[in-house]
Amino acid sequence: MAVLYVIADGFYLLLYKTFGYRKKVVKDNLKQSFPEKSESELLAIEKKFYHYLSDLIVETVKGFSIGKKEVTKRMQFINRQVLDELVVNNQSAIMVMGHYGNWEWLCRASQMLADNQMIVAYKPLSNSLFNDLMQKARTKFGVMSVPMMQLPRVLKEQKKPYLLILLADQSPSDRNGNIWVPFLNRETAVMPGIEKLALKYKLPVYYNTIRLLKRGYYTCEFKLLCRENENTNEGDITKLHTMALEKNIIEKPELWLWSHKRWKHKKQ
Repeated sequence: MAVLYVIADGFYLLLYKTFGYRKKVVKDNLKQSFPEKSESELLAIEKKFYHYLSDLIVETVKGFSIGKKEVTKRMQFINRQVLDELVVNNQSAIMVMGHYGNWEWLCRASQMLADNQMIVAYKPLSNSLFNDLMQKARTKFGVMSVPMMQLPRVLKEQKKPYLLILLADQSPSDRNGNIWVPFLNRETAVMPGIEKLALKYKLPVYYNTIRLLKRGYYTCEFKLLCRENENTNEGDITKLHTMALEKNIIEKPELWLWSHKRWKHKKQ
């Protein structure tokens, strides 16, 4: 990893200084999200983001070969008892997270750090070769990686408690059927899929907070957002997990994927 982080420092120079990878998108996202911050403060976040993005690239590459001992050393669950209680109670659940911190390492480590069957839902990549490589890496320790379109069938087939891991900050393909939520200083379209799954399968919803301790070392903390039998109004669950992610981002903004074109749609 020490060698890889030297390479990451080189990537930073290429991504940020040489090619300016999506720099306009990053600058606009930061400016819109933190209008109260000065230009120097925004620039500091911008540079930290590109440094972390470079680390994330080499960590993702390392994920193809990382061993069980290494990944569980670098991704610690600080309140694992939450997951243990789900197993004891024979209860499945949804775990929500965003493109924040190293979500890929979390997927690798989760099956080794908990007794729940981990199911990760994903949207297949257009490049089939890279898609197959990513799925092979994600599932090598026992995690089930399932395309979104196949998720209803797979969940119906499960006989034991599972933990369904879902990313909550994908940009919707269109503006129809979404829930609009205040997020980082903008009305933001959020897909209601997590809420619909929670209500349909009567699943409690947890949010996973990833924190970076130091370069290459993370902790995960699980927080209950909504119980399986809790009465909610339409949009409540979506607002809860969006607010939880926003709190994470404000706490340490450089760990979120600012190069992502998140705000493709505007509320009419």
